[in-house]
Amino acid sequence: MALASYRGFTLKSVGSTNQIWKVTIKNRELQGSLSAVKKSIDWWCDTASIIDPSQLTQSSTERASNSGTRENFHGFTIKNDSGANNAWYCMFNGRLIKGGKLAIQRHIEAYLIAKKKAE
Repeated sequence: MALASYRGFTLKSVGSTNQIWKVTIKNRELQGSLSAVKKSIDWWCDTASIIDPSQLTQSSTERASNSGTRENFHGFTIKNDSGANNAWYCMFNGRLIKGGKLAIQRHIEAYLIAKKKAE
């Protein structure tokens, strides 16, 4: 069993593989991966509320699995992380533009047409 200290809390490994760690916060024992347990401690120190490490692990895997949608339009990458209709965004000429996908595409096309006419 390995011991570690993090932000004043003593972390103890469960088993011989050091994959699962536990910590006691306010007489409540929390158990999970080392990074998840550390996030729980950080959460406690920042908000004074206890969150189970398994909840932190689930939310991070949900974010990783939902990487969003990307589309390349005339050399510009239009992205949507949430899946909502009006949640598209794009870095366009050094500025962030947000809105519906069609509106962003029209804006890019209008810029390209104006640029072509100016040449």
